[in-house]
Formats: sequence, structure tokens, C-alpha cells
Amino acid sequence: MKKAFLTLFTITIALFTTTNVFSQANPYTGTWEHQNGNQKFILSIWVDSNDIMLGHYKMITVDSNGQQTGIVYNSKKEVHNSGIDWPHTVYFGDISNGYTQPFSGPITDNTVNNQRGFIEGLFVFTPNYPLGSAAQWEVKKAQGVREPNEPDFNIPNNILLTKVSSSINLD
Repeated sequence: MKKAFLTLFTITIALFTTTNVFSQANPYTGTWEHQNGNQKFILSIWVDSNDIMLGHYKMITVDSNGQQTGIVYNSKKEVHNSGIDWPHTVYFGDISNGYTQPFSGPITDNTVNNQRGFIEGLFVFTPNYPLGSAAQWEVKKAQGVREPNEPDFNIPNNILLTKVSSSINLD
């Protein structure tokens, strides 16, 4: 019984350590930016406790020194008037088996003005080398039925994002 307990304890510690090391070594988590004039698009990427890579984005205005002067939109906001924030708006997926290149998945633009308060689409995040320094970002609408007069995305499409930090700030 003691040997079985020690074996199980050792395996649990090894798995926990491997998961933590793997999550810390993720070259994509952190803050990514693209600036166009006085507007800066910011993508924040993190890994949750289930090894799911997720994200939020925002568009801010900046002055000539690059200091924030305003917020155009932020996907980290309340879902309608529910009192609950969107948990994420970009879903990269399960990374427990390693990193795929490019990443693609569903994206929700919750910054548009329509009846539902959001539109859905697909994104492609294609890392450049060295890994974790820059990535091409593309967003498109999925094929299929759409609501009448569905707006375009507010999210920039076909831009180069540069990683500026390994930490994130969702405010």
C-alpha cells in the first residue's frame, strides 16, 4: 500500500511539474500589438488551468509618445447586462500535446453594433520565426448563413502582430 501511494504521489508530482514547465515555456502567451497611426490593436493570450490557450483583444488610441489616450473597444467586457464578463473571445484550443502552426479557431467580435451584440468568425495566427516574436493575424467570417445586414468585423484583419511582453493586462 505504501509503495502504491509513493508511486502515485511521484507520478502526480511529475505530471504537475511537466504541466507547469510546459505552460511557462509557451512562446505565445503574453501581449501582442500592431500600431496603425494613433491606433494600437492589442491581443492578450494566456493558458488556463486546462491547457487551453485563450485570448482577449482591444483597440486603444495613443499619443505621439505611444502613451494610451483612450479605448476604442475592449472585448473584456460584460455580456449584455448580465453582470458576467466574456471569459474569452479568442479560442486557440488545447495545447497539452504541443503547439501547432499556424493556430486557427473561432473568434467572437463582441464590439460590433448589431442586434445580438456580437458576430463570430475564424482567425488564423501564423507565427514567424523566431517563435514568439511576431505573427501574422487574419480574421474572416465563416461560411454559412448570416443575419441580415451583419456588420463587418471591428477587429483588424491581415496585420503583423509583434510580441511586446510575456505578461498580459486585460484592463
